[in-house]
Amino acid sequence: MLKKLLIKTFRPLGSGIILLIAFFCLMSSEFYTSVEDDSIIKKILSFSLSFESSFYDSRMRKNIKTHEKSPDIVLVTIDDVSLSKLGHWPLKRSIYADLLRKLQALGSKTVAFDILFPERSPGDGPGSPDAQFAQAMKDFQQGNRRVFISYTLVEPSAPEEMKLSEFPDELLNDTINTKQDADLTPFAINAYNYPIAEFTGTDAGLGHINSDSDTDGVFRDYQLLANVDGIYLGSLGFSAYQAWSGETSTVEIFRRDKWINASLSIKGENLEINERGKTTVRYWGGLNQFRSFSLHKVLAADPGNEAIKELFDGKLVFVGSTAEGAHDLRHTPLSPTMPGVLAHMNIAHMLNHGYFFKPKEDSIDISLILLFFGTFLFILIHRFDSPFLDAATIAVLIAGSYAADYYYFLPEGYDLKLFYCYFCFISTYSWNTFLNFYEANKEKRQIKGTFARYVAPTVVDEMLKDPENIQVGGTRKDITCLFSDVRDFTSISEGLSAQDLANVLNDYMNQMTDIVFETKGTLDKYIGDAIVALWGAPVSIGNHAQFAVEAAVRMAEAMPALNDEFRRKGFPEFHVGIGLNTGECSVGNMGSTRIFSYTALGDNMNLGARLEGLCKYYGTQILISENTLNRLDKNSVTVRPIDKVIVKGRTKAVEIYEVITRVHFMHTDPHALQFYLTGHQLFGQKNFKGAIEVFDQILASFPEDKPTLRLKQLSVKYHEAPDTVKEDFDVTKMTEK
Repeated sequence: MLKKLLIKTFRPLGSGIILLIAFFCLMSSEFYTSVEDDSIIKKILSFSLSFESSFYDSRMRKNIKTHEKSPDIVLVTIDDVSLSKLGHWPLKRSIYADLLRKLQALGSKTVAFDILFPERSPGDGPGSPDAQFAQAMKDFQQGNRRVFISYTLVEPSAPEEMKLSEFPDELLNDTINTKQDADLTPFAINAYNYPIAEFTGTDAGLGHINSDSDTDGVFRDYQLLANVDGIYLGSLGFSAYQAWSGETSTVEIFRRDKWINASLSIKGENLEINERGKTTVRYWGGLNQFRSFSLHKVLAADPGNEAIKELFDGKLVFVGSTAEGAHDLRHTPLSPTMPGVLAHMNIAHMLNHGYFFKPKEDSIDISLILLFFGTFLFILIHRFDSPFLDAATIAVLIAGSYAADYYYFLPEGYDLKLFYCYFCFISTYSWNTFLNFYEANKEKRQIKGTFARYVAPTVVDEMLKDPENIQVGGTRKDITCLFSDVRDFTSISEGLSAQDLANVLNDYMNQMTDIVFETKGTLDKYIGDAIVALWGAPVSIGNHAQFAVEAAVRMAEAMPALNDEFRRKGFPEFHVGIGLNTGECSVGNMGSTRIFSYTALGDNMNLGARLEGLCKYYGTQILISENTLNRLDKNSVTVRPIDKVIVKGRTKAVEIYEVITRVHFMHTDPHALQFYLTGHQLFGQKNFKGAIEVFDQILASFPEDKPTLRLKQLSVKYHEAPDTVKEDFDVTKMTEK
């Protein structure tokens, strides 16, 4: 009772704990960065977020396959082919000057170089590569065109020699408008990667290109803003987009509870930015989703070709490396080797099309609804106690939510936390399945403990494999029953002490019961020295009559050796009678609600018991009914007909037969069996004189064979008084049990 109470308590308690864990981890995206770095909670959240992020990446990859190429953003790739044709990395800056002139001729509006220029090229003077590139930048920016070059940031804690000592004036040209009541995390300018004065003096725009991966090494966020001495500077992608589009935007920075967030409003949409100035990139795609042209091909392009000019005219052009040797490859949700320049291009595309993620709160709200609805739905369905329904519910929840996310929520910009929902669904299912498994095993142990006392171990195993075969409480089943009894046991018991009687009876019962189990039988009960056994219940075993007769034969054939042992110990011999019958009986757990036993009841059981009692009357060891004989393989057993008998309590006669075992005299003398069968046939044909002659031949050798003596006596009676031969002359009616 206590165990059942504990199971009932553990089931909802475990499900509740799983739900709370999933809820806590789902909400971690809101407060993960505010948790102390060395705390256990931080480690748990980091572990769970890595799984959620990986799941998000796989969904993102599938989603971008349907995207078309971005029409307004173009990539000029410094690929391996260009390096082989134009020189080694880094390329001469005169090549970039030629590129700018070509892009100017093709009508490009804004060009952003995802390349650092922190050192001067060899050579100096008006004709140097640096001077050529600087002049090309000045020329390109005549009119409404802009060029952007890159720099990097460092943490304020970096060594002083890494940081610029003064804020560069040229960075003031492209600052971001802010509305703030708090400050984002501060940064400093990396002095080692800041462009040389020749380039910053051209009025070219500047954009930082910092990139930090998540804890699992994947780049999902993008450094959109940087707070440097209280002035907010845009990234390369952000600044280049603003110059190209002419869009003016304001970043609102606000404090929310324990952490700071910011929001960029542009084209009627809000882009969320965290306290470090980062935003999650809603990737439009990789190289397949942006038009890209190899650098050497662009340099060779004909500006007079209208088709080529149309590809670049008015476009925002990014120049970056895709060559493996340049080592500007990033592990992103889309690819483990995506060129870093594509992060800037995806940001520019996001800003241009308002292709942002929905507010994080909206995605979390929907995720929570899915989490709680799905979990409670499963718990409700689980009450129907159907394993198939449980599994189907989980499958529908996962498949349905995944399809909804793939076809609606992800395309609409919702970042659902499906991993935590699925973790909760599967864990709750696993927990309840584990408890069901535990309870089922407990029931199996109870079944095994109960049935192993009277069912063969092989049968118990079959019952446990398919418990549906067990029908308790009484069911109609076709079986074969066996009744065995020791002759004159009362006389035997009177000559033995209580201890000796127990010993001899135990030896006998052990050997007989082992035979029952070895032939797939079920022990019904012991009644003193009597044994009652069943075949065909509680589980089907095929031809149960064959197994039952085999058991009876083995019992009879085991008696000589057993009696030899008894004689050596000074015990009297045992002589047994065995009766078998086959037919439908009511089988199951019978008794009271407090004490019951597995047994069989019915007319066919009664007939089996009567046959055992008739063994003494007919002087036989094993009697079977015609019902049992009809089920046997006739080549596997030898029988002789004994009589047609109406047992007490029945009105219909049944033919009974004796099984000839290897210890039977007719097995050692087959001629005697043939004489008996001939004599029995003559008796049935009312040729009583001929029958007497045949029976006399048997009795000459075996004068104590009671079936032969009985048939001879009847033959003499009917031969001497033919008028007493009635229609049922060959039927014996019993008035006693």
